[in-house]
Amino acid sequence: MTDELASAQPLVTAEQAFPAMEELVLGARSRLDMALHVFSPRTKTRSATAHSRHIGDWGALIADALGRGVQTRLLLNDFDPVGAPDMHAAVWERLGLLADAIGPLPGDVRSNLTALVAHPGGESGIALRTLVWPAARGKQARIIADFREKGRDLPPGLAEQADRSPKWPPRRNFTATLHQKFLVADESRAIVGGLDIDERRYDDPEHRRSAPETWHDVSVKVAGDAASALAEHFDRCWRIVAAEGASHAPAFIAMNPDCPLRFAAIEQRGLRRTEEPKRTMPDKGMAVAATLPLPGRNPFRFGPAADLCELERAHLDLFARARHYIYLESQFFRSSSIRDGLIAALGRNRDLHVLLLLPGAPDVIAYQGEKSGVHRYGEWLQMRSLNRLTDLFGDRFAAYCITNDRSREEEFERDALYGKSMVYVHSKVAIADDETAIVSSANLNGRSMRWDIEAGIVARDSAFAADLRTQLWRAHMGQGAPALDPVADAAGAFAHWRDMANARRAAGADANGTGIVPFPLEKTRRFAKRHVFIPEEMV
Repeated sequence: MTDELASAQPLVTAEQAFPAMEELVLGARSRLDMALHVFSPRTKTRSATAHSRHIGDWGALIADALGRGVQTRLLLNDFDPVGAPDMHAAVWERLGLLADAIGPLPGDVRSNLTALVAHPGGESGIALRTLVWPAARGKQARIIADFREKGRDLPPGLAEQADRSPKWPPRRNFTATLHQKFLVADESRAIVGGLDIDERRYDDPEHRRSAPETWHDVSVKVAGDAASALAEHFDRCWRIVAAEGASHAPAFIAMNPDCPLRFAAIEQRGLRRTEEPKRTMPDKGMAVAATLPLPGRNPFRFGPAADLCELERAHLDLFARARHYIYLESQFFRSSSIRDGLIAALGRNRDLHVLLLLPGAPDVIAYQGEKSGVHRYGEWLQMRSLNRLTDLFGDRFAAYCITNDRSREEEFERDALYGKSMVYVHSKVAIADDETAIVSSANLNGRSMRWDIEAGIVARDSAFAADLRTQLWRAHMGQGAPALDPVADAAGAFAHWRDMANARRAAGADANGTGIVPFPLEKTRRFAKRHVFIPEEMV
């Protein structure tokens, strides 16, 4: 095993990952890069070192790094003001909290932080925006009125057009996101995976919290060449977003002229991307894989154009190489290419078995009762993939969920499963044959494979892959984790999962601890609804 792989460490759920992230920041000497989908400076610190220094939250943690002279860059996603107004508002409210945290620092120290908070550039085409603009303009007016009625300050993306909403041109409609989640210190140490820095993301491996607060996620701590590659990826993303993206930072500064945050400027010039050779995954060792789209030119487009799809290729390659078992964890399972890759692998190899772990339902459906057509369509795409694989390979493919020890009746939609609280699965993991593992920010949907900016690692190392798989199965099944070797006896491990899940389902509210249950496919079928016009990459 290389030194790089020997230092790679799986981090299962935030109880393990948050302290490691804090130690990464506390250990940074000269440079810290943070690429996040969601960031809250009010996220509590959990590490002993942070507590010993009386650093209570991530705002203070960042202020401490700046005070030590660490050049810090924050590349943070913004959300569409009309499509996701509450999430857009939360981004800028939290940036205000970050400004409060660093405000007491001297000006030259505050300047050690540069933030690029933006839509990355993928948006719908002008023809499509024109078609939907009357409805979108009306929705925007209703959102602004709702904010004012509730006494909420308008976030910058809404304040820009609060008193003047022209009929032309139609406002930009941002459909791609910066979905990656990783931190790099000094270009030599990094943590990457599916976990953002937000109190909502905190959970422990036993998932003892209430249903809406559970959050199973996976990250991995890396060093050496993999960390350097993530630093290079960060630099590239920074250049692309600064050249192709859009930001409401100027409006935010105009609304808050004394704000101490320094924002990177959006050049709005487009970027002539040089053709780069496609990276190949090594036969041994660790490599970084990414999703990086292009803005797209079609006036009728819904979003960006697929370009660099390394994570999609890495998953398909993992499927093609697998001989015994494939184990997957994902928030969504909607990608037709991923589905077809699994079908091809199972069709070629009659000894191959596939286990898939999913949440019982997306969080906005399960915990907020969301029933929009877009969300129903996403569920239809997932149902289609699960139906196809179950019909063809029901004896070698199965999907599961996790429930915790809390008894619960369903409140909205699949937030309770078989009398127990659903544990929300947000992790993005693929493991094959205890030989190869992928840990990333990318879900198994078209959006993550083609549209959003994503990052992860591909590790071809038996010790790392086996350790990750063992930790996850132990977390999900406790003492019931199979002692069988899934490489030596994939059918036996598959049967063990099935039997444990069926036993827990039969026990209902009397089941103890955390464990696996069958995925509720029949309930998904009742909720799902096909949508003719929306591409699968949008959900």
